[in-house]
Amino acid sequence: MSTSFLHPCLRRMLGDRGGNFGIMTAIIAVPLMLAAGLAVDFSVARVEKTNLQQIADGAALAGAKVFDGTNLADAKAAAQKYVSAYGGNIAFDATPDGRILKVTLNDQVDTAFMKIANINTVDVGVTSAAISPEKPTKVIFKPTQAQGYWYKKISLMVVRPNSTAEQVLGTIIYQPTTLNDSGQGTMTVTPSSGEIDLGNYTKLVLKMEIKDDYCGTGYTGSVSNNSKKTVTCTAVDEKKNKTLWQQKSVYTSTLRTDNPDQIDYLFVDGKQLKKGATYPLESYFGCSKTQSHAWEDGGGWERQDFFYTVSAVCGGSEGDFVRLTQ
Repeated sequence: MSTSFLHPCLRRMLGDRGGNFGIMTAIIAVPLMLAAGLAVDFSVARVEKTNLQQIADGAALAGAKVFDGTNLADAKAAAQKYVSAYGGNIAFDATPDGRILKVTLNDQVDTAFMKIANINTVDVGVTSAAISPEKPTKVIFKPTQAQGYWYKKISLMVVRPNSTAEQVLGTIIYQPTTLNDSGQGTMTVTPSSGEIDLGNYTKLVLKMEIKDDYCGTGYTGSVSNNSKKTVTCTAVDEKKNKTLWQQKSVYTSTLRTDNPDQIDYLFVDGKQLKKGATYPLESYFGCSKTQSHAWEDGGGWERQDFFYTVSAVCGGSEGDFVRLTQ
């Protein structure tokens, strides 16, 4: 039987490009949808990873705030508590690296379009790390030089847990003896060894008290008229002159390291601390090395007046200054 009549039909069918386009579209539709879905799902996963990183950073800070390099269980509990507050099924782990606490979080993000390819979740993971500066546990003061016309007393004070009272643990006193050479005098350290065990505390402060009439509280000062310009301190009798005694029993001014508006009166290793800033204790208590301190009493910035070195044995953690390291 002749098939010649089919030839025109085959030619018309093969020449019909409309059908070919439909077939091609059908063939590539699935991978196109999969690619688009992949982009959408991974975009969602990136957003979730950013959120997870913020949680990890917060958890690392929460754990490091209490971590002193030895109490890993306490630090992990604090970090885990932070993570748990966000709910979900976030996988958590915390590991130590010296005094640094590292937090690792892993989670799964549900997909929408990738389910077409039987991919139901995308894994996301993040890490963060934080550290708290060390706290001094023992401090050693060694006075090196003092000068100026004014009487000055530096006190090392702590506040104990469950208390607001400041306890003085040690002092360095400068007593001018002559006004020659811009004021010269003697220094006295208490305790005499300069070594102070701090014990358990919640706050540690250096304070400098200044009296501009040459002598300590309860005394009035005078200067000889001769070339020696010798300073003489005379005790005031409270019973005979209570008004004068009250006047001489207070300091002219007081400077404290916990006052950001006064921290610039302290120079550490020759550098003036920045007014308005707050510093961790390790910045001015020599945890890593012996530091040289110089206080300016307010008489002029060009020359400091009270010099000593301070070194510290440090441990524990100063949680108020916890910071991220990763």
